[in-house]
Order: sequence, then structure tokens, then C-alpha cells
Amino acid sequence: MNGVVRLKRTSFMRSFTAIVAVAGGLAAAYWFGSQLLDEFRAQQYTPSSHISAIEQRVTLTSAGRRIFYATSPEVQDSGQFNGSCHSVERTTAILGCYYRDRIYLYNVQNSELDGALDVTAAHELLHAAYVRLSTFEQRKVDGLVRAAYQKVKNEPTLKRLMEYYKQAEPGAEINELHSILGTTIANLDSELERYYARYFTNRASIVTLNQRYTQVFSELDQQATSLKAKISAEESSLKTETDAYQNELNQLNSDIQSFNQRAVSGDFSSQEFYATRSALSGRVASLNSQQNQLNTRISAYNTMIAEYNKLAVRAQQLNQSMNGVSAPSEVK
Repeated sequence: MNGVVRLKRTSFMRSFTAIVAVAGGLAAAYWFGSQLLDEFRAQQYTPSSHISAIEQRVTLTSAGRRIFYATSPEVQDSGQFNGSCHSVERTTAILGCYYRDRIYLYNVQNSELDGALDVTAAHELLHAAYVRLSTFEQRKVDGLVRAAYQKVKNEPTLKRLMEYYKQAEPGAEINELHSILGTTIANLDSELERYYARYFTNRASIVTLNQRYTQVFSELDQQATSLKAKISAEESSLKTETDAYQNELNQLNSDIQSFNQRAVSGDFSSQEFYATRSALSGRVASLNSQQNQLNTRISAYNTMIAEYNKLAVRAQQLNQSMNGVSAPSEVK
């Protein structure tokens, strides 16, 4: 009987051990399978000079490099990029995309936008990293991202971005925030900072690159906004003063016509004639002075219009250099 009991116990333990081994194997496959696959794919990938330069500037860790290379990142020109990312119909600047576990980057060649390509690569890498998180890790990281977002959600640029993603990619807001916070926000809680340190050795340098290239748009937008306000104020003032000038001119012309008629008919005494003519001459001189002042202001106004149009052209050129789609900040 004891032997039977021991036999059953031994069978149970062996079965239990087998189940544990299988479960452990499945867990290992779940946790490490994608990492092994990434390692294999990364080893098969040969980076271009563009990609190698990006890798250095975004300061990838070994884990970050493995994921980056596993996605076979590719820098493409406009036509090819729009085909890869299906971005022709987008309404905001699309400089990169993560699609079917591939990273595609638009070849930004405008020297004013130095850093845009690197920041975009880091952004897309974080998308690839996010989908590789386990369900448990995603839940934890989502909580950290939401908490960080609450502290910066009223920042204007971030607010516009999230409004865009809410419409363009509903349901993907946390995924996008995970990439946005990691590449654009300087001060994050220590736990979230440690998480991003899995992928970057110097995340602050990426934030600096982002600030540098987006500053081009910010300054352009500020100049345009300031100039537009001046143009609007001057336009209103000029209209008021031009209307007043025109009314005075009409009245003066009427008074001159009346004076000439009276002079021809001999209605003036000699003293009255010279006094009236002198008064009219004074009014003519005053209106001529007003006209000169208005012309000077109109010339300055036209110069402001021309300058504003130059800003609009420059904004358009920057937009076109960013995949021909609207830029993060635009002249309105």
C-alpha cells in the first residue's frame, strides 16, 4: 500500500515537474522570444551611414540598438516615404512612422531643421519598444505615462499634438504619449526616467535636439503673430485716418469750388477775398502734410505686409522640407 502511495506520489510529482517545465518554457518563450528574434534580426541588418549617424546622436543603449536594428530602419525620400507611411493624406508633419514592425524616416535635408531626423527616429523606436512590452509592463508604464502627462498636459504644443492624435489615431493616445514624453519633455519622474534609460544613455540630448529644431518654427510663429498684430492695428488706424483725410479733402474741394464761384461773380470784398484765400491755402498745406504722413505710414504698412508674406513663404519652404505636409507650428 505504501508502495502504491509512493508510486502515485512519484507519478504526480513527475507530472507536476513536467507541467512546471512546460509552463516555464512557455513563459521563457513569452518573455524572451521576441528579444531573441530581435537579436537575430538585428544581426542581419546593416545600417546605412544615415542610420549609423542617428544611432550615435540619440545615444542608444544595447537594448535600444537591438530594437532599432530589428525594425530595419530606413531613411527615405518623399515619394518612397509617403508610400511606406501612407502619409499623403495627413494634416500634420509626418517625419517618420512605425509600420508593420518597420521604422521609416523621412530624409529631412533642410539644415535649419538639424535634429529633426534624430528625434523622429527616437520617437519611432519608442513605439517599437512599447509594443514589445509585456501586458504587465505596459500596464505599469501606462500608469507612469499618464501621471507624467497630467503635469504637462496644458503645454500648448503637447496639447495640439494630443488633439491631433485623438482624431487621427483614436485609441493610440497612450502609445503616442509614451514616445512624445520620452523625446520632448525634459523633467520626468525618476521611475519613468529609469524606464527610458533602457533605451537611451542620454535622453536629455534628444530633448535638446527636439528643442533646437522646433525652435525654428516657434520663432517663425512668434514673428508672424507679432507682425500680424501690428498689421491689424495699423490697418484699422490707417482706415480711420484715411477716411478722415478723404472727408476733409472732399470738404476742402467743395469750399475751393465755392470760393472760385464767388470770386468770379465778385461776391468778395478785397479784404475778405484775401483772408478766405489764405485760409484755404492753409488748409491745403495742412492736408498735403497729412497726405505725406499717411503715405509714409502706408509705405511702412506695405513693408510689413511684404515681410509677413516672406515669413509665410519661409514657413511653406520649411513645411515642404518636412515631407510637404504642414509643420508643427504654422503661420496663420
